[in-house]
Amino acid sequence: MSEAEIIAARQSNKKALLRADRLLKSGDKDGAEKIWRKYVKACDDPIILFNLGVSVKERANSPALRHEAGEFFNRVVCHPLAELEHKADSMNNLGILAGKAGHQDKAMTAYSFALKISPDHWAALVNYADCLRGLGDFTAADDIYQRVARANPDSAEAHYSTGFIALLMGDLARGWREYRWRSKLQNWQTQPLVTTRPMWAGEPLEGKTLMLTEEQGFGDSFMFIRYARTLSKMGARVIWGGQERIREVMRGVRGLSDVVPRDETPEFDYHLPLLDAPLMCGTTLANVPAAHCLDICESWPKWEAPEGTRKRKVALVWAGSPLHGRDTSRSITAEQFQPLIDAHPDIQFYSLQVGPRQGEAAALRNVIDLAPTIRQSWTDTAQALKWVDLLISVDTACVHLAGAVDTAAWMLTPHSPDWRWLLTREDSPWYPKLRLFRQSKPDEWGDVLERINKSL
Repeated sequence: MSEAEIIAARQSNKKALLRADRLLKSGDKDGAEKIWRKYVKACDDPIILFNLGVSVKERANSPALRHEAGEFFNRVVCHPLAELEHKADSMNNLGILAGKAGHQDKAMTAYSFALKISPDHWAALVNYADCLRGLGDFTAADDIYQRVARANPDSAEAHYSTGFIALLMGDLARGWREYRWRSKLQNWQTQPLVTTRPMWAGEPLEGKTLMLTEEQGFGDSFMFIRYARTLSKMGARVIWGGQERIREVMRGVRGLSDVVPRDETPEFDYHLPLLDAPLMCGTTLANVPAAHCLDICESWPKWEAPEGTRKRKVALVWAGSPLHGRDTSRSITAEQFQPLIDAHPDIQFYSLQVGPRQGEAAALRNVIDLAPTIRQSWTDTAQALKWVDLLISVDTACVHLAGAVDTAAWMLTPHSPDWRWLLTREDSPWYPKLRLFRQSKPDEWGDVLERINKSL
C-alpha cells in the first residue's frame, strides 16, 4: 500500500482506532487487539502492526504466540513506510522473543540490527549486554550496563543489571545499592507494600516492630529470611508477610515473632523488602549471617517418611518453575539423572520434584517418588530435606530450603549463574554445606553430571 492509501485507511477507520486506544488505556487489551486485527486485514499499517506485535508478545507464553508476535514485528521491519524508531523497536522485540525461545545467537543478531538502526537504543543495548552475560562475558556486559546508566541515569534496567554483575563478582557494597533499582523495572512482579508506615532506613530498632515483606520467588524468601534473627538481635520484634504457601514453614524461622499475609497491615513501626536486608545490615562476603535459621516446628503437620533404609538417602530435583525467566538455562530432564542412579546401587534415591515436571519421576528406575507425600505448605519439603543425607538439585528453592534446615546440597550450576553463586568457586559463603558443580559450557550438563557421579 502507498502512504496515501494508509493515511486514507486511518482516516476512514478513525473511530474504530480511537476506540481501540481507549480500550487499551482502560486495560482491555483483548478488545483493542480485536479492532487492530480487523483493521490490518484491509490495511498493512506499520503502526498498528507494531501495536499487535507488542500485544501478542506480552502474552507469548507458547511457541505459537511467539511466532505470531514475531511475524507482526517482521512485517514492520520490512515495511518501506515504517518509521526507523518502530523498526528498531521491532528488532529489539524480535531479540526478546528469540531469547525466550532459547535462541541466544538469534537474539544477539536482532539486538545488533536494532543498534545499527538506532545506536542509542538503550533497551536493545541492555538486552545485548544480557546476552553477553548469558555467554559468560561478564566484564563486557558490565561495561555496557554502566555506559547506559551514565548516559541514561533513570534506566532501571541498566542500574539493576550493573548491580547484578557487581554481586556476581563479589562487590556487594555496590551490588546491594544498585540492586535496589529492581522495584522500578517495568516487568517487576512484586507489588510494593501499601502502607503509610515508613520503610526502615537504619533507625534504632530497640522496642520497635519491623515487618519484612516477601518479594520474588520462594527461594529468595528461604535465602534471606535468615536476616530475621540478625534484626531481632538489634532489638526489633520482627514479623514477616508473605504468600500462604510458605507462611506455615516460616513459623519455624528463628528470630520471627509472627507470620502474616503480605497484604495485611498489622501494627508495625517500619517495613523492609526482604532483599534489602543485606544492604541495611551491611553484608559482605565475610559476614554473611548463618544459613541454618529454620527449625522443624511442632505446629507443622507431621510428614510421613518412607520406610527406613540403611542406605544413604539422596533427594533429586531436576526442574524449577517454568515461569522463571531463565528456566531453560537451569532445568534438566529427569532421565539425565538415570546414569547417576544406575551407577550407585548403594544409595537410595528419592524424587523431591513437584509441580508440572513431577510426572517425569515415573520413568526413573530405582527412585522413590516423594511427591505424593508433599503438601502445599512447604513444611513437608522441609521435613523431607531434613530427613535425607544429601540433595542434588538444579538451581531451585529446594537448595535454599536445604540450607535453611542445615542439609548438605550439591547444585548443578549454569554457566552464567545467578548473582548469589558468584564466579568460579565451588563453595558458597551463603551456604556452608552447599557444593557448586558448574557448567563448563552453556547448556551442556554431561560434564557436570559426570563430576557429580565421581563425587558420589
